[in-house]
Amino acid sequence: MFRVPFFLALGVLVVSGSGVGPLAAGAESSAFRLHVRGHSGSGGSLVNIDVPWDSDKAGSPFNFTAEACDDIALERLRWAWAALRRMPEGRWVTIENRSESIRASRWAGYLVLEPQRHDRDGHHSRIKIPDYIVETILDHDGRLAGRDLERLVRERGKVTLVKVNSDVGGVTVWLDRSGDDGD
Repeated sequence: MFRVPFFLALGVLVVSGSGVGPLAAGAESSAFRLHVRGHSGSGGSLVNIDVPWDSDKAGSPFNFTAEACDDIALERLRWAWAALRRMPEGRWVTIENRSESIRASRWAGYLVLEPQRHDRDGHHSRIKIPDYIVETILDHDGRLAGRDLERLVRERGKVTLVKVNSDVGGVTVWLDRSGDDGD
């Protein structure tokens, strides 16, 4: 369900879905910027993308109702988040699926996910999704709509969508207003 290669590829997918390309290259008037910053395990920068983002043209960078995230996964997320909100911060619940167990906790304003493959590949990753993103996703049955992102950016300035760290690298994806320096 949540694998690091997916999130490392996310940067490319987000950019391709953000309306960036030959037609959008002159879209400097966009009020929002989408940022994707990735690094290798040794700390070297792999990707640093900063592009205009227009929800009218691009839609949302996230739709958790797509084929890769079925209703069962969304319901597991809903269950885990409800359980974690009733528990003291830092406690763990486990989300099971066919290929992995995902340890989930709530810590410092984030849903923290640590997938553990059943095949014991030894790979370690940690995915952090801000609580306000989790709440918005669950409130809209898996969709993070462009209007929701615009509202969050107006309220917060910078909206972190996801942070992923692993033994092979990491990536952070966020939105902010044009002209903000970001992370």
